[in-house]
Amino acid sequence: MEILAPFGFVTACHPGDKFMDQATLASMRHYCPEVPICLLADGDVMVDDLQLEYDLIVLRPRDLPDKEMGKLVSGNYCIKLAAMWEGPFEFYVWMDSDAIVWGDFTWKVRRDLDFQIFWSEVSVEPSATDVPTWLPHFYFDLDQLMVLDPEFEWRGWPYFSAGVYACRRNCFSFEDWQRVRAWNELAPDPLFRFGDQGQLNYMVHSAAQRGVRRVDWADLQYLVRHHGTREIEIDTEDCGWRFPRQISRPRVAHFPGQKPLILNHRAYSRAFTIARLEHYRRTRSEIGAWWAVWREEIVVLCKRVCARLRRASLLLMSKS
Repeated sequence: MEILAPFGFVTACHPGDKFMDQATLASMRHYCPEVPICLLADGDVMVDDLQLEYDLIVLRPRDLPDKEMGKLVSGNYCIKLAAMWEGPFEFYVWMDSDAIVWGDFTWKVRRDLDFQIFWSEVSVEPSATDVPTWLPHFYFDLDQLMVLDPEFEWRGWPYFSAGVYACRRNCFSFEDWQRVRAWNELAPDPLFRFGDQGQLNYMVHSAAQRGVRRVDWADLQYLVRHHGTREIEIDTEDCGWRFPRQISRPRVAHFPGQKPLILNHRAYSRAFTIARLEHYRRTRSEIGAWWAVWREEIVVLCKRVCARLRRASLLLMSKS
């Protein structure tokens, strides 16, 4: 796809996650109404209604001119990389469907960089000697990686979630990605972890320390499991179930892990529910918006119950 705008938002819609994408899109349009949006539609998921409602640029990775590329970035976490090689924006903010815009932060996005990490804390001190247990769990097996790239410095960087970041188109070439991806394919044990997350962190940090890419980081992501809920609760205390007019620190609110559903008692859901309601308020009454959200919750709950019953049934059959 040719470049259509210098800057935009990009997100993806997978089968089963459309109700979450609606919240992401509603938040983008509410706080940044002039920023164009590209939606990567995975597989046969129908997005005509979203395209019409939010004036989206829709890209289906499976239909990319490079068939090998389309195959590798369809139906998995790597779908986001289609925006890096074939997306419509020169520079863009990527957001997973479990993230929402929380205030207009776009003026803090540095388009002079090749890659901007939405995190501000150095994860491993430069003087560290022990490898933290979370590094091989969330990112990569350091022992294997150092054999392939013995000059890589793994300390002194902010390790980030691949669900939210800002990036220049063609920051990394498809060939560069394939080369590093091949390491994982040839490794005796999985080298990179959490889909594309470990590989992307390695490519960004190694390119930065070699001086071939301009990389920096900023406090532009709110993770509830890390920051807690206090700040968002203060933002929303006088707005009911609507987006606040004033946000104390505009950034992306990200809810990885447990899905931010009302019926999921293990997850914080208020801010995300506000975004879900905002989507339905565009075409429904207040009661209609709430009913639509609760209907989605019931569908998700029924799917979970059915899945557990199937697992229990298979377990009983295996023991009989």
